[in-house]
Amino acid sequence: MGQFLCERAGREGNGMGSHANASGRHVLARFRARRILHAYLFIAPVIVLFGIFRVVPAIQTLLYSFYKVELLRGRFTFIGLDNFRTLLTDEIFQKAAVNTLVYVASIVPISAALGLILAVLFNTRFRFKEFFKAVYFAPMVTSTVAAAVVWWWMYNPQFGIFNVLLKLVGLPEQPWLMSSHMALPSIIIFSIWKTLGYNMIIYLAGLQAIPQQFYEAATIDGAGAIKRFWRISVPLLAPTTTFILIYNGILAFQVFDQVFVLTGGGPANSTNVVV
Repeated sequence: MGQFLCERAGREGNGMGSHANASGRHVLARFRARRILHAYLFIAPVIVLFGIFRVVPAIQTLLYSFYKVELLRGRFTFIGLDNFRTLLTDEIFQKAAVNTLVYVASIVPISAALGLILAVLFNTRFRFKEFFKAVYFAPMVTSTVAAAVVWWWMYNPQFGIFNVLLKLVGLPEQPWLMSSHMALPSIIIFSIWKTLGYNMIIYLAGLQAIPQQFYEAATIDGAGAIKRFWRISVPLLAPTTTFILIYNGILAFQVFDQVFVLTGGGPANSTNVVV
């Protein structure tokens, strides 16, 4: 009899424990669902605004590209891929596409490489380091239009500072923005100067996040500064490099302000871009 009562009490205890566990899991699930709901409610305004002002116009533009649109008459004529065929066979667009690709292929790797070099230099100790860091970063926070206006005067073939310096060292003056061969490289130089400080700061943050124990162990093993850089810094900076390349690539494909201010797309469409 006693054994029967003990077994019954055990079964009832296990049942109560299972019920308590199930109830606890249910409460935890409801709490998680409530948190997820609150998170979606907080981001809902951003999603709605993004959808209204970015997604919907993009879809609408894509749909309009298959039509001949006459807004004043309210007429939409379906023409299929004719707009794309006209665009791809247009010489001005072809030139603009080539210019954009050259611009992206030039500024992205050069700006990233120079930013890494500066970051390595600023990762060491020297006097007035913070001052020079601010000097290099200042172009990034400066208005592109304002900076481009200043550089337009610096590129002036008659009294610009660049030709003055060339003249001082005995080199021939250059037409810079007035030449169809030099206009695009001149814009690329300006853009590298503009983005260099940002790349430097991002790389510097990446370098300072690398544990010093790695460098100390490599030094004990006899690795020099160059070997430590290639074997430790470069591999561990791979995520940072990926971010910089993607970010700079996006900005490069969207280039417009400096082209508009410095050359307006000229001379002879030599600096036209797709935007």
